[in-house]
Amino acid sequence: MVASHRESPFALTTAIAIAGASMYCYDCLIKSRKISSPPTATKCASPTHSTQTTKTITTKCASPTHDDVDLSVLPCIRNRRSVFPKSFLKDAPPVDDSIIRSLLDAALWSPFHGKNYAGNQHPAKFVVLGKQSMIDMQYLTLEYYDKNWKTHWKNEEEYREWRNMTEDEITGRWGPVSHMIAITMRRQSGPKRLPEWEEAAAVAAATQNMHIQSTKFPQLGCYWSSWHDAARDSDEMKQFLKMEDEDKCMGFFIIANVKPASSKDRRRRDRSILQVEWRS
Repeated sequence: MVASHRESPFALTTAIAIAGASMYCYDCLIKSRKISSPPTATKCASPTHSTQTTKTITTKCASPTHDDVDLSVLPCIRNRRSVFPKSFLKDAPPVDDSIIRSLLDAALWSPFHGKNYAGNQHPAKFVVLGKQSMIDMQYLTLEYYDKNWKTHWKNEEEYREWRNMTEDEITGRWGPVSHMIAITMRRQSGPKRLPEWEEAAAVAAATQNMHIQSTKFPQLGCYWSSWHDAARDSDEMKQFLKMEDEDKCMGFFIIANVKPASSKDRRRRDRSILQVEWRS
C-alpha cells in the first residue's frame, strides 16, 4: 500500500542538516539578533534559559575553548520533540492565533539563499488550516483515493478497510487537532531560479524553526506529518492549497493542546549516531 502517514523524513534529515544555528526559539533569536521581543513572548521551556530581553543586544562570538563555549541555545533545540495524537487533549479550546503567529515568525528567520537576490522571497508557503479546512482537506484525501485506489491497493476489500479507518480518524485521531499548517515549497519565489534542493532545505529549516519555537509553550504538542503521499502530491491537493504547477507539498505541521508532559525526558541522542569527520 502506497498511502502512508508518518513523521516526515524532511523533519529528521534536511532540517537538522541545514537549520544549524538558526534554529532558535524566539528568545534565542532576540539574544542573537537586533530585534524586538514580541508582545506574546512567554518564558522559554528550558529551565536554564534567561528570560531577560531587550530591544538591542550585542553578543560576543564565543571562544573556541571548551569552558567558554556558549551552549544557551542547545536546551531549546533539545526540548523539540514530536508529540503524536495519543497525547492530544480532547475538547480543548483552539490554540490562540498569537501562538500560531509566533511559530510563523520563527520560520521567517530560517536561512534561505534567495535573500541574496533582489525580488526573491522565502520559498516556503504555509497554509494555516483551521477546523473546517482540516476536514475539507481530509475528505479531499479520501476522494482522491476513491478515484485511484486500484493503483495503491491489491483489492477493493483492503481499500474499503483502509478508507473506513481513515474516515473515522477525521473525528477520532485528528479530532483534537487545533491547526494543521500545510508546508509547501514554492519552486521559484522570485526572478532568480535556484536549485530545488536549496529551496527544499530552506523550507525544512523554516519548519524546524517552528517546531523549536513551539517549545516555548508547554501546552503545545506538534509534529511534522508527511501525510498520505499520493494524495499529498496530487493535482487536487495543489488546487486546494493554491500551489503553482512546480510547487511541492512537503506535508503538514500538526498542532494541538496536549496532556502535561512527563518531567523525565527518556530520549537519548548519543554522539555516536552522528557521523562527523574532523580535518586539520
